[in-house]
Amino acid sequence: MKRVEGPVEYGILERSHIDEIRSGFYYDDILQSIVHFLKYHQAPGLAKKMAELAAPELMKHPGWARADALIPIPLHKAKARERGYNQAEEIARHLSEITSISFWPDALIRRTNTVSQTKMKNAQERVDNMKNVFDVRRSVLGRRLILVDDVITTGATANACAQALKQAGAQSVNVFSVARPIFD
Repeated sequence: MKRVEGPVEYGILERSHIDEIRSGFYYDDILQSIVHFLKYHQAPGLAKKMAELAAPELMKHPGWARADALIPIPLHKAKARERGYNQAEEIARHLSEITSISFWPDALIRRTNTVSQTKMKNAQERVDNMKNVFDVRRSVLGRRLILVDDVITTGATANACAQALKQAGAQSVNVFSVARPIFD
């Protein structure tokens, strides 16, 4: 597993509600297998280990270390029931324990059970699939927030979450993922 150094340079940030994106590792074949197992085999112990390995990238940035809360990218309740848990929530919970940043698993809900982003043909379809999907369920006014996910690819899901949080008054919304693709 190769560590990512520095912020992720996504074209999406130019038209995004996300302030900055950082990831712990590049999404290589090894991490792809680990993340797949994490998502579909209820492996909270693995989520803890991934959080432990990725946390140093989050903590080495002072502004991030002073965030008000970690918020997992939510699954729709039907998908969470099907999987048995939300892997992003488990990662965020463990990151909270490691970093002492508050953990707000109830801040966002996914009100629409969308088609999986992996089924979308391109980035625009992913963006369209995420329109009006998330609701904010607690006060975020003036807060500095970090969304947490296992993998970020196009950023469409995270951007839709960030949009909802910013519309509810969040001061900043950064995104932290365990992994991100390698871009040439």
